[in-house]
Amino acid sequence: MQAWLLLFALALFSSAFGAMVGLGGGFILVPALRLFFGLQPAEAAGTSLVLIVASGASGAAAYLMQRRVHLKIGLLLAAGGLPGGVIGAILSLHITPRLFDWILALLLFSVAADMAWNAEKRMRGRPEHQHVHELKGMSYRAALLLGFLIGIFSSLFGLGGGVILVPTLLYFSELPIHAVSATSQFGILLTSPVGLVVHLMQRDVVLHDVVPLVAGGLAGGPIGARFSKSMKSPHLLLVVAFGLVVVAGSLVWRHL
Repeated sequence: MQAWLLLFALALFSSAFGAMVGLGGGFILVPALRLFFGLQPAEAAGTSLVLIVASGASGAAAYLMQRRVHLKIGLLLAAGGLPGGVIGAILSLHITPRLFDWILALLLFSVAADMAWNAEKRMRGRPEHQHVHELKGMSYRAALLLGFLIGIFSSLFGLGGGVILVPTLLYFSELPIHAVSATSQFGILLTSPVGLVVHLMQRDVVLHDVVPLVAGGLAGGPIGARFSKSMKSPHLLLVVAFGLVVVAGSLVWRHL
């Protein structure tokens, strides 16, 4: 019972924090499953995707009601993410735990550094809330390729792909930051179920952890979506950068 309560609390926090910035929450849950529950890489990734799907559903629903999602980008990401999700889930069976942790930590450190050092620059001239209906600065072909890469990373690491999607949309599109987080959450919802299904077929998902993860994910998504409206864009990026550094540091520490 205590393990279930801990998983629920962890899922609630991960989902709320992830939905707030569009990262999905897997970047918190996967290291926790590796560090505190001793799951192997494929198990951590597959089990995390249970939370990602639940959190993505509730967070995306909240963002859709707020009319902050760029639907066309989300659908393009989903189209590219279908084959990528299958490939990523299969790759997760062939990566060593040490390599899994080091690659994940390096990815999180890189994203955090960019967000922290370039927060003001990224937001300069970018509106806070109003929605941009045309995709500027990124071709639709690039959006498909991005979806493919997100599908791979989502299934390989169980992150949902937001750590790739959010920085890319900030670099190569002119979407407002709150539309970026909303569209990222929507894209995660559409791409992550494929990886989850493949992981289930590979028996990578720890089934007795599903209930608390789903409950926490469903509860946390709307909370994060609501809190994101009250935070200024640079503050959002700095908060998530700090979270990424803490998580990445914990992964590196276990191997030192």
